[in-house]
Amino acid sequence: MKRLFRLGGLLLCSFALFSQSYAQEPDPVRIWISDTLPLDMLLMVNPLFESGGYQWTTDAERADLILDFGNQAEAVSTEWIYAPVVPFAHTAETIRWSDIRAYWQGEITALSYLTPDGIPPTFVASNETYRAMVLLLGQPAEGVPIRIVPLTESIIDDMWEIRPYGWGIVGFNDLTPRHKVLTMDRVNLFGDNFATNNYPLKTQLTLSGDVELVGQALEDLLTVGTWESSNRQPEKLGRVVLTGVTALSRATAYQMERYGLTRPAEGVNPFFEDAHLLHTSNEVAFTENCEDPDPYGGVIFCSKESYFELLLEIGLDVVELTGNHINDYGPGAFRNSLDLYAENGIATFGGGYDPQDARDAYITEVNGTSIAFIGCNVPGPLGAFASETREGAAPCDEEYLATELNRLSVEVDIVIMTVQEFEYYRYTVGEEQLERFERYAAWGADVVIGSQAHQPQGFTFSPTGAFLHHGLGNLFFDQMAEIGTRQLFADKLITYDGQLISVVLFTGIIEDFCCPRPMTTTERIDFLDTIFQASGW
Repeated sequence: MKRLFRLGGLLLCSFALFSQSYAQEPDPVRIWISDTLPLDMLLMVNPLFESGGYQWTTDAERADLILDFGNQAEAVSTEWIYAPVVPFAHTAETIRWSDIRAYWQGEITALSYLTPDGIPPTFVASNETYRAMVLLLGQPAEGVPIRIVPLTESIIDDMWEIRPYGWGIVGFNDLTPRHKVLTMDRVNLFGDNFATNNYPLKTQLTLSGDVELVGQALEDLLTVGTWESSNRQPEKLGRVVLTGVTALSRATAYQMERYGLTRPAEGVNPFFEDAHLLHTSNEVAFTENCEDPDPYGGVIFCSKESYFELLLEIGLDVVELTGNHINDYGPGAFRNSLDLYAENGIATFGGGYDPQDARDAYITEVNGTSIAFIGCNVPGPLGAFASETREGAAPCDEEYLATELNRLSVEVDIVIMTVQEFEYYRYTVGEEQLERFERYAAWGADVVIGSQAHQPQGFTFSPTGAFLHHGLGNLFFDQMAEIGTRQLFADKLITYDGQLISVVLFTGIIEDFCCPRPMTTTERIDFLDTIFQASGW
């Protein structure tokens, strides 16, 4: 929403500047621009008009330069990548390019697998995306269900309105977390190995005309730094993975001793391996005095220092320390854990050596996007909280958070807030927790995560557009008695150019008291349906 406001404001400003520049320059270069081009493309060339040397004309015949779709000779072009999407609350995962073409040609049942009951879905598009698809695929056949919406940002609203019977295509630069990007022909649009050569959902936007004028316009745009060769620049793409409860104790530790200390990582590492940042909430301290694990032990937890090998195996980058068990073995054990994290280059937040250290945000950067992690503990117990004489977790001081979240939202691109909430073994979310998460989003958090949940809980999007996931579930823990505590999420946040543009969900099942594995297709659909219903969707 911040981006849309900024873009809209710039565009309105540019119109005013166009008329001013025309008055100031007697012989401006006249540019005709198609009225169906993406807004971001218009912003790329906006500095030309601000300079006073160029004028926007509505007469294509008299224009010196033409900016339009197409790949013309003696022109400079930028490549526009598109993504097939459904609403976030959807169980569809994949799509085939051959089926998109068949659908466009009138075989609308070719995409019936996108809906749960086989009803052919409706294609939802903005005018600009529709024209791009016509250039790629030709005119759609009569009878293809299509809804044209006036603005790109309206596409997702319309798809949610008719969910699960809507799908669409949007520019990579227009993605938001409310979209779910479908994997097309096994191509990972967010992966490092993505190559445009064999990717069909793309168009060329070209600036054509007099060769010298084209060259000068490009030089002017490169000088101010707005021209880009694509709306998907790989060097701006980031992946941040958030996971739930880690507690290397009791039966989990027993199984690690039995099968190998890194065994629990085997089922999740394929999802983690491309993360630029990997997070977990580790609720248990590492101590030299931890005895051999008892699989039937109680609720006073510790981890042997040797178990740290598992955190290194998954490539952990940042650890949250808001858990209510972190001082089970006393502040000395937690102090030892803080030292271990520091020695191994793992950042910490949500807990620390003293109250200020515990509540300080951890700020970092991923491929040009600045990110802040901040966390706190709502229920305690008091013995888990940091004090002037004891290491521990940060309590949720709302007066402080109101100021700090606002400050962080101004200083960094994406603020991730994690909360150790009251624990409820259910998929639905209580009103108090929902209100608290929305309050944190209103104060400036872009992502709010419930770190307390041993059983996964649902999602919401705040009125500000923030992504709220109320509980991820366990990552490494031994609660096997109920299916709810065996199920888990890991959320892969996709960042691009200072924005959160998508969330990719890993869904897993814990086996053998220790070891998560990916869900089967049937398990995943059933689980997502359950969570989406619990979310009110």
